[in-house]
Amino acid sequence: MFKQTTISLSIAAAFFAAPSSVAEQFEKDSEVIVVSGSRIEQKLNDVAGSVNVVTEQEIERELAVDLNSAFKYQTGITTTGSAGEAQALNIRGIGGNRVVYVKDGRRLNDAYSGGGGLIIGRGYFDVDNVKQIEVAKGAASSLYGSDALGGIVVISTKDPSDYLSDKDTYIQVGLGYYGVNAEKSATVTFAQKLSDFNATSIQLTRRDGEETQNYQETLPGFDYTSNAVLLKSEFNLSETESLLATVDYFDQDSEQIITPSRVETVDDNESVSLSLEFDSRSATTLYDNLSAQVYYTDFEQVSDQVRWNDGSRSRTGPYTDYNDYRFEQSIFGTRLVLDKQFDLGFSSHQLVYGFDFDSYETSRPRFKSRKDAQGNTLIDHEGQKTFPGADTTMLGLFVQDNITLIPDTLTLNAGLRLDRYDMEAKESALYDGTDFGDISETALSPKLGVVFSFTENLNLVAQYARGFKIPPHDLAYQSHGVEPFYQILPNPDLDPETSDSFELGIKGGFDSTQFSVTVFHSKFDDFIDNKVVRMEASPIPGMPPKAYYQYHNVGKVEIEGFEANYTVWLNDNIAVDTGLTYTKGKDKETNTYLNSISPLNGFVKARYEANNWSVTTAFKGAKRMTKVSDVDKVKTSGWGTIDLFAEYDFGNLRFNAGVFNLLDKAYIPYESVAGLAADANLEQYTQPGRNFAFNAKYTF
Repeated sequence: MFKQTTISLSIAAAFFAAPSSVAEQFEKDSEVIVVSGSRIEQKLNDVAGSVNVVTEQEIERELAVDLNSAFKYQTGITTTGSAGEAQALNIRGIGGNRVVYVKDGRRLNDAYSGGGGLIIGRGYFDVDNVKQIEVAKGAASSLYGSDALGGIVVISTKDPSDYLSDKDTYIQVGLGYYGVNAEKSATVTFAQKLSDFNATSIQLTRRDGEETQNYQETLPGFDYTSNAVLLKSEFNLSETESLLATVDYFDQDSEQIITPSRVETVDDNESVSLSLEFDSRSATTLYDNLSAQVYYTDFEQVSDQVRWNDGSRSRTGPYTDYNDYRFEQSIFGTRLVLDKQFDLGFSSHQLVYGFDFDSYETSRPRFKSRKDAQGNTLIDHEGQKTFPGADTTMLGLFVQDNITLIPDTLTLNAGLRLDRYDMEAKESALYDGTDFGDISETALSPKLGVVFSFTENLNLVAQYARGFKIPPHDLAYQSHGVEPFYQILPNPDLDPETSDSFELGIKGGFDSTQFSVTVFHSKFDDFIDNKVVRMEASPIPGMPPKAYYQYHNVGKVEIEGFEANYTVWLNDNIAVDTGLTYTKGKDKETNTYLNSISPLNGFVKARYEANNWSVTTAFKGAKRMTKVSDVDKVKTSGWGTIDLFAEYDFGNLRFNAGVFNLLDKAYIPYESVAGLAADANLEQYTQPGRNFAFNAKYTF
C-alpha cells in the first residue's frame, strides 16, 4: 500500500514546471506568518529551522476536532490519544514533557505519565477558537527554555480585531457532528466594537461524545462532555499601545460505567487561565516593539474510581475501593519580549531579547477508601504515595540577533539563552523521613541559523540549536512501592536532559510550486530512566528479593532522518500537496532502536476548488515497522487510508463534510502500540472503520 504513496509523490513531482496561473484563494506557505522562529512575527520562508503550520482554514476544511485530527497530514509529527481523551504530539520521535506547549504566550500544563500510559496530556483545549498552531521541530531552548528538548507547539487564538476587521459586530453559530465518536458540537462566537478604544469577543463551544471505538467496536464505552469559553477584550490605549485581557476556560468530564457499583470511573479535567498583555509600538532607544504579559493558569484533573475486588487475597473477603486520584498544577508566569532594528557597518540587525519567569505549584494527591461487602469502612480516605509534588521556578534571559549580512542573500540567526531553575519537593506527612533534596541548576542554550538565498525563490537553510529539559518532579521525587516486592526511591541528583539538533534544508517558493527538503540529526544526552540500584532479601520466606528502583540519567539517543514537502498548483482550480517523512533513532547505550520512532510515512492531498465549493481527496500511508528495540517487541504492517472532504460556501452559510477511512480498512498505526510485547492482543488498537463528519457555520 505504501508504494501508492511513492507513486503519487513521483506524479506530483512531475508537475514541477506546471503553469504559473494560480488561484488567489490558495494560501502559500511562504506568506504564512509565524512567531516560533524568533518570538516575533516572521515569514515562514525566512525561518532557518523547520516549522509546520496548521491554520484555522485547514482545521475547518479537514473537520479537525482535536490535536489528533488537526495534525493528521503533517511531516515529522505523530499523535497519541483519541477524541475525548488526553492527547499529545510526538515530534521526530520525541514527545511528552520533552516538548513545550505555549498557548497565547502561556505555558500549558505538564503531562504526567504513569503505569505505561498517558494520564495527563496536553490536548485539553478546544480547536474551534484556534487561529493557528505552529510546531517548531528540533531543540528550541534558546528562545523557550526548559522542555524545548524536541520542539515547541505554539497555539494562537483569535483576538476581537480578527473578527471585526471591517465591521462593528460579528456573530457566528456553528453545529457539527463527528461520527468516529458520535460527537455533537455547538459553537457561538460574538464580537462587538464597544467604542473607538475597546472591542470584546467571546466564544462558547460545547461538545458531547462517546469513546473512539476500535475497528471491531469492542472497547468499553464512556461518555464525555466538554465546555470551552474564550473571552478577550482589547483596549487601544493610544495609536501605538494596546492592552489585551483574556479569560480562557476549558472543562472536560467523562464517565465510564463498566459494571455499576463495581467498576466505574468519573474524570473531570478543568483548566482556567487569566492573562493580561501589553503591546507597544512606540519606538525608543531600547526597542521598536515591546510585548509584556502576566498570566495565571490553574489545571486540575480529578479521577473518582470504584473498583470491586473479590477478596481472594484478603482476610476480610470481598471489598470495594473508592479511589480519589488528582493531579493539580498552577502556573504563574510573566514575560517580556522586545525587538530593535539597527544597522552596524555593512550589516542590518533585528535584535530580539527579553526574559521569562514561570512558577509552578504541582501536587499529586491520591486517597483511598475501602468498604467490605457489608458496607463497613475498612479504610477511610487514606493517603496513597506516588510523589509529593513540587514547587518549581524557572527564570530565563534570552537574546537573538537576526543579522542581514548581504541584503536578500545571506541572513544569520544567532541566539543565546541563560536559564536558572529551582525545584523543591512539597512537604507532606505521608513522606515523613524521606530525603528528597532540592534541585537547582543553570543551563546555557545557543542557536545559530543561516538562510542563504540563491534567488528570490530558492533558499538554503541550516541551523544548530541546543535544548534542555529540567528533571521532571514526578521522576525526581518518585517515592512509593508495594511491599515486599519493590520500592522506588527519589533522586535529587538528576541532571537535566539535553539535546543538540542540526538541520540542513532547501526551500523553494515559485509562482505555482513550493517545496522543502530537510535532513536532520539530533543527539540527546542524559535521558532519564529508572534502573535497579540494589536488591534485598525479602522478609517473607520463599519470596523473591525486593528490588529498589531509582531514576537516573542513563540514556544517550541519536535520531536522524529527512522530511520532504511538495505543493503544486496545476491551474486556477487544482492543487496537489504531498509530504514524506523518514526517521530512524537508536539508544546509543544499548545500540537498540527506539520504540518512539515512526516508520516511513507520507501523504498526498489533491484539491479541486471552484468559485464557492471545493473537494479534497487525501491519502495517508505508512510502511511496515520492523526496527524495534527487541525481538520481543511488537511490529506492525504497512497501511494506507483515503479520506474525502467537501466544502460549500453559500455566502453567510459555510458547510463542510468529510468521509474518513473511505475504503473501511482495518489497520494499526505503530505509534499506538510502540513498545508492547510481540504477543500482545492488538485488537483494541485497531483504528475506526469508515465514518462521517460534517460542520455548518452561519455568520450574521
